[in-house]
Amino acid sequence: MGSADFYIDFNIEVPNMGAEFNREAERALRGLASDQSDLVGAAVSLERIVKSETSHLYQVRIVVYKRPQDIAVVKQDAEPMTTLRSALEALKEMVRQSREKLGERETRNQDTTGAIYYERTANEVYAAYAEQWDPEEIVNMDRTEIASRLMVEEGLTQDAAYFAADQILQVAEERTSGAEG
Repeated sequence: MGSADFYIDFNIEVPNMGAEFNREAERALRGLASDQSDLVGAAVSLERIVKSETSHLYQVRIVVYKRPQDIAVVKQDAEPMTTLRSALEALKEMVRQSREKLGERETRNQDTTGAIYYERTANEVYAAYAEQWDPEEIVNMDRTEIASRLMVEEGLTQDAAYFAADQILQVAEERTSGAEG
């Protein structure tokens, strides 16, 4: 992804803070986005939430537009730049964890997608993807709804998701009719 493809919106409500704050936030966010295609943009805001003669409290909110799910972090501190750095560190950790989780899911799906077609029984597919779902609710869902859920939550390909949806519907119908197999 080129740096021109990654956009950042700033909303700085603290006077005399824009340039330094923006540079540090932009450098860190572009660093997170480099060599990855999952981050497409961000929104950064800084506001003073406690305004008094003697003390101030600042809040930084950063939302990263990340596929498949956006990530947001909010931090508060007495110093704006300290607040920004704290928010950026928390954000880096959340992005790292999200990428690891997605990588694990993709690895697991690469290992099991072929097995759905050739090796798994309907009960095995149900156990792998729908064991925690309520069979009564599954029976009331249509095939496309189940397949879409499997593609989003489990990262299955469209063919694998529709095949799995058929198997899940079959088992759910058997379980709700009392003829579990």
